[in-house]
Amino acid sequence: MTAIMSLSEHRRYARQLLDDTSPKDAPTAYYMLFHDPNRSTLYTFFDEHGRTEGAVGVFQTGQDLFRPLVTMVCRNVQIAQRLLHKALIVGRPYIFFANINQLPLVSEDLQLTEQRILQIYNLDSRRFQPQINVMVERKTSANGSPRCEINLGSYQAVAGVNWQSPGFAEVYVYTDPEVRGRGWGRHVLVALTDEILRSGRQPIYLVEAENHASRQLAESVGYIDTGYRQVYADAVFVGAST
Repeated sequence: MTAIMSLSEHRRYARQLLDDTSPKDAPTAYYMLFHDPNRSTLYTFFDEHGRTEGAVGVFQTGQDLFRPLVTMVCRNVQIAQRLLHKALIVGRPYIFFANINQLPLVSEDLQLTEQRILQIYNLDSRRFQPQINVMVERKTSANGSPRCEINLGSYQAVAGVNWQSPGFAEVYVYTDPEVRGRGWGRHVLVALTDEILRSGRQPIYLVEAENHASRQLAESVGYIDTGYRQVYADAVFVGAST
């Protein structure tokens, strides 16, 4: 462990643990390797041969101004404990967002509630059929990511991007309850998926298994379950281990 390293150096070591071409690692890789440097703090652990054994990152995001997002990829519980104690403040709440294989490593140090297991869906381009729909407005969000909308009176359906890295973009869809069942969600998702593909990125879609409507929507467009799982949970760092 080096006492003082730049974020770019930590990212270089963290990259050894991640495959940023795989949907399995895409959410973690985005935060560790590509999130805004001014809102990112990263800690790494590596052996005497320079082989990285663990990384924990803390990130300020727009989804919650008061709770930083924490993600991690560690080889074992001892390394996880060491890095969590270095990165986090006892008693402070966080959002925990990591691959499900990291969950057993944090049981002593993070008190997790409202835990959600998200399926990672990836687009199968062979199943995707781009369509032109005159109702869909194609826009660009303030951060430069694509956004597709249908607006009719006071009702709306929106598909946008939660985050995007050089290789991936995580999509979301929201449709006002009053106009669900009309196909609006599918129309905006198809348009957004097309925009992401045109940018050279691969779209992914994170959804809970219990959310059947959202899963069916994704599958109807051509997204398939990769079998990979991501944990999203409210967390408090209790620092129980020593």
